[in-house]
Amino acid sequence: MRDRTFYINSIKMDLFRVVTATGDVSKPASVESAREFLEHSINSFEKFPNRSHDIAIKQDLQHSLKEIFKLHEPHHRLRWVENVLTAKCRLY
Repeated sequence: MRDRTFYINSIKMDLFRVVTATGDVSKPASVESAREFLEHSINSFEKFPNRSHDIAIKQDLQHSLKEIFKLHEPHHRLRWVENVLTAKCRLY
């Protein structure tokens, strides 16, 4: 069985891919790619015992997934990417 650190690093990498796919507002957002990696990161939380802050981060990511359809609005897109990046930074 893999340890907690492995799964946290995997989630961080998935979230980095989400930010990379959507963060540059001069290019069209790759919504399908972002959705796939975001769903994968959320599902990875099920693979290890969660602490209270892990549950809060997972809920934030689930909320971001529900708002992914708004990525075509530049202002919302920047806030959305910022929220995903903040969730990534909160993981430890």
